[in-house]
Amino acid sequence: MSVKKVGINKWRIVVSVRVKGKPYPVVRKETFTGTKTEAECRKADIVRELKSGGSLTQHNSSIRTFRDAVKIYAEKLRMEGKLSPSHERKIIRIEKDLGHIRVEAFAEYFESYRRHLINTPTVGGKKRRPATINRPTEIVRAVFNHLVALERVLKNPITKIRFPKIKEESRKRYLTQGERLALFNAIEQHRPHILPIIAFMIMVPCRVSELTTAKRLQYCHFDRTIFIPTSKADISIVKPIPPPLYGYFDSLPEGCGWLFYRVDEAGKYHPIFLRKAWLFCLKIAGIADFRIHDLRHMAVTDMLKAGNLREFVALVAGWKSTDMINNYFDQDQRQAASGVTFNHINAETYRLPAVTGARR
Repeated sequence: MSVKKVGINKWRIVVSVRVKGKPYPVVRKETFTGTKTEAECRKADIVRELKSGGSLTQHNSSIRTFRDAVKIYAEKLRMEGKLSPSHERKIIRIEKDLGHIRVEAFAEYFESYRRHLINTPTVGGKKRRPATINRPTEIVRAVFNHLVALERVLKNPITKIRFPKIKEESRKRYLTQGERLALFNAIEQHRPHILPIIAFMIMVPCRVSELTTAKRLQYCHFDRTIFIPTSKADISIVKPIPPPLYGYFDSLPEGCGWLFYRVDEAGKYHPIFLRKAWLFCLKIAGIADFRIHDLRHMAVTDMLKAGNLREFVALVAGWKSTDMINNYFDQDQRQAASGVTFNHINAETYRLPAVTGARR
């Protein structure tokens, strides 16, 4: 077996492996493009593939590396309108880290990659959160499920038994009144173009992608709602507009096609990109450990505290059932106990003794 350089970043790989049941060694020759380390990894992949009989992938498959598989999967999501900017960033990160690995040997490499994420702290020295481990695993499993559906792969190697989901704790971050004022003051002074969308998100449970891509035609003036045609749960959603934002939606510029927008120096309208402006305003306001998705938790909590039915809140949030509310509702236990109300109890019916004073 050898790896010989034949050009700039080009290597000639020759592998000879004895396979059980065959009288002569099986020889595989291949030209590989990449670094020498990647070529050595490819050589090990070929050895493993030959020894296993190539049972993972079909021989007529045109997908060789995980990068090929990711591109096909991302294109599927893009065609279905399900590739949000945040999801695309996660996919790009995984492709960057693992794209060069051969599909046949991906499970072994991913197992090492996952173990590294679990055992290695972040740059700041903190332990990675379970979601940081679970999200890449879910994406990789979805990529291979798509390959199975296309009959490019015989089975999905990223099984739930081998790569179990790590238990996640629900976030309970809720801004105090002072933090809210500080945040909105920072936005109004430094990034006023994101004020309407943040004000909407803090009152109505939304995902960022539902609003940043929302068009003017989705707004209905007559019943004060925004129609979201598709969501993460594959259902359409109707979002109510809070009364404080009536004026904003009534004054949308005629030439603007977006519900939430920014204006460039030439006076042209563009959709909003929240990430940098949001992080900048958080820093100015002195707010730590708060994410934009936490606004969704706050909106759910405030809607429930206002007395709205759980079923209504679930529909507005885009959930098919009320089960998710338990993960998003943030309520202090003592406050909850003091806020409980009781119907009038007939003591005679329930045979309750009259309590007139303390007993020893």
